[in-house]
Amino acid sequence: MRVCFVSDQAFPAFGGEGISTRNFCLNLEQRGHKVILLTSKVKNPPSVRQINIYRFFSIPIPVKRGYLAFPPMRKLLSLLQDERIELVHINLPTFLGWQALRAARIMRIPVVMGFHVQVGNVIRHSLPLFFFGKLVEGWFSFFFRQGDIVIAPSSFASRVLHRYTDRPIEVISNGVDLEKFNLEKVSFEDRERFRRKYSLAGFSVLLYVGRLNYEKNVGYLIEIMKNLPRKDIVLLIVGEGELRKELEKKIKRLRMEKKVILAGRLEDEELLCAYAEADIFILPSFTELQSIATLEAMAMKNVIMVGKSEESAAQELVREGVNGYTFSLKNPRDAADKIGRVLFDEKLKERMQKNAFEMVRQHDIRKSVSKLEALYQRLIDSKARQAHQKAVFFD
Repeated sequence: MRVCFVSDQAFPAFGGEGISTRNFCLNLEQRGHKVILLTSKVKNPPSVRQINIYRFFSIPIPVKRGYLAFPPMRKLLSLLQDERIELVHINLPTFLGWQALRAARIMRIPVVMGFHVQVGNVIRHSLPLFFFGKLVEGWFSFFFRQGDIVIAPSSFASRVLHRYTDRPIEVISNGVDLEKFNLEKVSFEDRERFRRKYSLAGFSVLLYVGRLNYEKNVGYLIEIMKNLPRKDIVLLIVGEGELRKELEKKIKRLRMEKKVILAGRLEDEELLCAYAEADIFILPSFTELQSIATLEAMAMKNVIMVGKSEESAAQELVREGVNGYTFSLKNPRDAADKIGRVLFDEKLKERMQKNAFEMVRQHDIRKSVSKLEALYQRLIDSKARQAHQKAVFFD
């Protein structure tokens, strides 16, 4: 198959959508498919040999939230034709996504849409922007009705999608690479070095991985830390975002520099070391359509704890008391008590870690890619049959 992915935020990946796009592109290419990507022009882009990446003029989204690309229609039409694209997969309802959709429709190429953004990712919960929120929802309702099929990464995301579209919806997990996110891939020497770098020796480790943006509610983790009775627990926060400076000030004001560590963005071996050193992965987000970081944590045998939110799918990954717990986002004492319950009982912790690993197998990226391949082939074959029937009719 010859597939064109469309994402403003891939290579480098910003957030879960960018990671999902990157993973699917590379895995499809490994299976012998021709894959190209339309994305944003950025400074110092990573070198990617496996796929053809076409970049377009872009502007940065304020407070380090990624980029928005602005491609000319003529160029998109030329690329789709020259690359003989059979299917277009659009992952964001942006101007780039809209232009790619229009180009695909002109060329009668089937379109798959991925659902990776919620209204809460676009506007802040705390601002009185009811009218703006309705505009965003209106745009979602228009945009997601234009594809042939829409992919949701979770059952929760599928339910949210039904607010915006009557198009067919398929649930396909973003998946996690169980060969990469594997404790056996982390050497003893790397873990020792990581422990020394962040002074983790002798401590139980709570881990957060993700953007430091409002919808991720990272500041709430500090409130949880204040309620923990034990002194031998540290919180390792991995990621960058708009709240970095605010978090630094709060940590300094509370004199928690040795208890809360802002590690910044970690990749490759260092990210694996962070998961390997963690006892509990904790996610306090208001909004999630799945949470790739939680899948990665489960693959690395972390106990998982997820905040209870009406707009978060990550709760679907928790079996209460089996691989972790959900916790209140209004009472930090609830999370503190459950953290203590896990860390005070070594047998419970080990059982939960084992269960987390067993449960994440259903999200193996290879299973997700196989489902994606089957869906693509079905759409391509359907479009070919329609074209043949039309040709026979006019003949």
